[in-house]
Amino acid sequence: MNDKNMKTIMKIVSAIALAAFCAGVGAQQKTLKLAHIDSQELMQSMPEYDSAIVKLQKIQKEMEAEYEQIQVELRRKYDDYLNNQKNWTDLLKTSREQEINAMQQRLQTFQESSVEALQQENAKQMQPVREKANKAIEAVAKEHAITYVLEAQSLYFKSADSQDILPLVQQYLGIKK
Repeated sequence: MNDKNMKTIMKIVSAIALAAFCAGVGAQQKTLKLAHIDSQELMQSMPEYDSAIVKLQKIQKEMEAEYEQIQVELRRKYDDYLNNQKNWTDLLKTSREQEINAMQQRLQTFQESSVEALQQENAKQMQPVREKANKAIEAVAKEHAITYVLEAQSLYFKSADSQDILPLVQQYLGIKK
């Protein structure tokens, strides 16, 4: 076989492969059923979400109260230092300065730890809500033969062919809107 015949055969094989691929893609496109959902809106409509938010707000208030208590104590020590430092020895001044610096550090550490702890608690409280929402979305998708469910908030464009399944999932969960 010469090069010319080999190139012709390769063109024919490539054309057949391309035609088969296009036919397969065309057949798949006919069976695809797309839907979208705003999962954040779904979660916010769930009663479990409200319970989680109440718990998180309680924890946040407790942390804020502790932060304010440390701040008041720090302010008191600092005011005492400003008002009395003239009467103190250098040793006492240094000691009080170290106390104030240590309290400032404690306040900063508490603030950083509080933010981290609140984020962890948020993840812990929202995990069961997220799991229940995901299971409901999957169940509705299977029930309605939906191939893909996309997150509505991250879509650049929604085709008219894409179905919003939020009402179906809320109905599945027994949420009345």
